Amino acid sequence: MDIKNLSIVELHNKLKNKEISVSQLVDQTYKNLAVNLNSNFLITLFDNPADKKLDDLFDEKNLLSGIPYVTKDNFWTKDKLTTAGSKILSNFYPTDDATITKKLYQAKTVLMGKAAMDELGMGGTGLFSYNGIIRSPFDEERIAGGSSSGSAYAVAKGLVSFATGTDTGDSIRKPASFNGIVGFKPTYGSLSRYGVIPYAPSLDHVGFFTRTVEDMAIVCDATFGYDKKDFTSIDNPHKFYENINNLNPKIKFGYIKNIQNYIKGSLKKEYENIFKKIKADGFEIKELDFKKELLDAIPAVYMMISFSEAVSTHSNLDGINFGLRVEDEGDDYIDVIKKSRASGFGRNVKKRFVIGSYQLRKENQELILTKSKKVRTLIIEELNKLYEQVDVLILPPALDVVPKISDVMGTDIEDRIEDNEVFLQDLLILANFNGMPSITIPFIKQNNLPIGINLCSKPKMDLLTFQAAKYLENLINKEDK
Repeated sequence: MDIKNLSIVELHNKLKNKEISVSQLVDQTYKNLAVNLNSNFLITLFDNPADKKLDDLFDEKNLLSGIPYVTKDNFWTKDKLTTAGSKILSNFYPTDDATITKKLYQAKTVLMGKAAMDELGMGGTGLFSYNGIIRSPFDEERIAGGSSSGSAYAVAKGLVSFATGTDTGDSIRKPASFNGIVGFKPTYGSLSRYGVIPYAPSLDHVGFFTRTVEDMAIVCDATFGYDKKDFTSIDNPHKFYENINNLNPKIKFGYIKNIQNYIKGSLKKEYENIFKKIKADGFEIKELDFKKELLDAIPAVYMMISFSEAVSTHSNLDGINFGLRVEDEGDDYIDVIKKSRASGFGRNVKKRFVIGSYQLRKENQELILTKSKKVRTLIIEELNKLYEQVDVLILPPALDVVPKISDVMGTDIEDRIEDNEVFLQDLLILANFNGMPSITIPFIKQNNLPIGINLCSKPKMDLLTFQAAKYLENLINKEDK
């Protein structure tokens, strides 16, 4: 039986109808993953766990029971290699599971392997993993998008029905757009980050990739919850799956005028068409203003905050406390640290650490870092003004299909900071600044390559985000038919 490209619900129904057993499902998933290993999307494929005993996992009332998945390689997995895509962690075997790993285990899912990622989450392309380049599942000349590139690849290729990811700027939601799948990050703190190797803690979110909005609701129902092990964790309870179709007809949608004006050609027509359809269904949709100078500041503010947090967070990766130590240990412990970090980190991480270290110098903190945090506050205040007018904000996660590797090789956000209108490539960072729930769903295809559409709601309105996304998913699918 071909199990590729099936959703969680579809797989559950096949298990329920005894068309396939859990052990057969897991065995076939393992074989599908193994065949694709040369694509670099997995750092570690676990031994094939298929066994008749797995059949006992299935529970008709538990939609996740027996469902295989892969997890991004910055999620701790007890006694199993966890590298976060970095050479310096290529000898790290955690002594505990991440909270999300535990919750998915309790939900009776089956973890198959660890997905490749940009090193320590730094990079939006999938080109910065020590494991090698992760390419688009649709066109090998193009990127998969990052940093959660391996997870996005696995779901888009149909090898698993869901995968974990992390999102510091757009690392779940933009790859979802590029790969024609659903990518969601919740309100900040709703999913525990305990046991997840960080990038920038004030911006980091845990999230997931799935094939449908309904599937995303199922996974979030199993994993949302307060965790005392995570000092940023919040209690944000919802029952997503059972309420996903109950969208209030009085909610208001909105889009930002001075962003929408930059969308060109056929994509612009598609946005105009979907706005008309929303209005035709009786919803109000408003055109909103956002200060251009604050939009222009998004990439710089993101860099200043994330790079400084990153260098501080990863100061323990020194070859002594944690991390791979160089064989030539040097003259003293300082020499050991220098050589281990020089050998263990890639070029992109080193560059971000240099910029971050510069900001953390005493004389620069007020001039650069503190000022960036103040601008972040201004951006959050501007978002709050939007949510006084609308309930759901519609954003373009990308203005085009996924780029070619040759067009982005060797570049990242800091390399294009002086480009005109650079903020257009980094709009989704808005949701990391204020911690609001944000979801990207499939929208259109151009030249057989997908482009998604993104929806956000104010913090803690995760259920509304799901309901709006499910409504829009139905609307888009109806249009396609």
